[in-house]
Amino acid sequence: MTSTNDSQIRRRRRFFGLVALILVIALAAGAVTLASDSIRGFISRFQVADYDGEPGPETMIIIEAGDNGAAVARKMVDADIILSFDAIYRDMLTTDFVIYPGTYKFPTKISGKRALEILIEGKNRVVLQTTIPEGYRIREIVPQLVKDLGLEAAAIEQAIADIQTRLPEQALNAEGYLFPATYTFDPQVTAATVINTMVDRTEAELEQYDIALKDSLELITLAALIQVEAKLPEDFFKVSRVFQNRLSIDMLLQSDATVSYGTGGNTVTTTNGQRADKNPYNTYIYKGLPAGPISNPGELAIEAAMRPADGDWLFFVTVNLKTGETKFSVTVSEHEKAAQEFYAWLRENPEWND
Repeated sequence: MTSTNDSQIRRRRRFFGLVALILVIALAAGAVTLASDSIRGFISRFQVADYDGEPGPETMIIIEAGDNGAAVARKMVDADIILSFDAIYRDMLTTDFVIYPGTYKFPTKISGKRALEILIEGKNRVVLQTTIPEGYRIREIVPQLVKDLGLEAAAIEQAIADIQTRLPEQALNAEGYLFPATYTFDPQVTAATVINTMVDRTEAELEQYDIALKDSLELITLAALIQVEAKLPEDFFKVSRVFQNRLSIDMLLQSDATVSYGTGGNTVTTTNGQRADKNPYNTYIYKGLPAGPISNPGELAIEAAMRPADGDWLFFVTVNLKTGETKFSVTVSEHEKAAQEFYAWLRENPEWND
């Protein structure tokens, strides 16, 4: 009995030992699996979700004033330019560059590194640009802005009407106050922003001479006249002197440019009928400056109006419109001789008076 029981006991011990070993092995295997999952989770904390394939179609984001790196990174994620916030933001923190407001074009689905490179280069900013030549009239500026900026003519004309409150009370319209220059705008620019920017530029120019915008009508009117009449840069100051000499002795300015403007023309010379037209811009009939500017003058014309050359001239005539050669005279006889030279040139070049 005793031997039999011992044998059974030994068999039971071997069985339970085997079971225990199997459980240990199983538990050990489970521990390895659990440890592996934990390691992967731990490592994933340091891995950044990022695109590494071919770029997708281009898209645009708007970076506004006050946007910091985090705001820009979020906009890039929302636009699907980059896959994750951390794909670019960590590198932003260690990179010294300035983010300027504006509209920017990016390929979609690019790496954070490439997105940051494009942002730093800054060549992807989308802008609209327009150049307004010196001496342009409003009727020429409006279609130029329509063409270059894609704005509606009606919106531009309304914006021009709206800025009247910024101008001198005696100003008949905004002519003269839309400063000629090259302007750069974001694609979402409004007509109001464009026109106010142009007036701001005129205001800044006047500030150099301590003249307020509201008090500038006489100066801008003279500058606009000089802008149209003077042909060569060195003659701007002499043309200014001629007009100011005439004004000082109460002599008619007799500018064909003012007559042409007042009658809606654009020719170099005017007819007897045009010179007899009683519009407020006709300096053949009314003494003093015309009723307002006849063009939008640039920097040189404004400076010439403020700082005329020294001289006794009362007359001038451009004798060659191709070269801009202009002759200045003190006496009527000198002027008539120069005028005959101009008429002879005009007969040889009739296309200049079309």
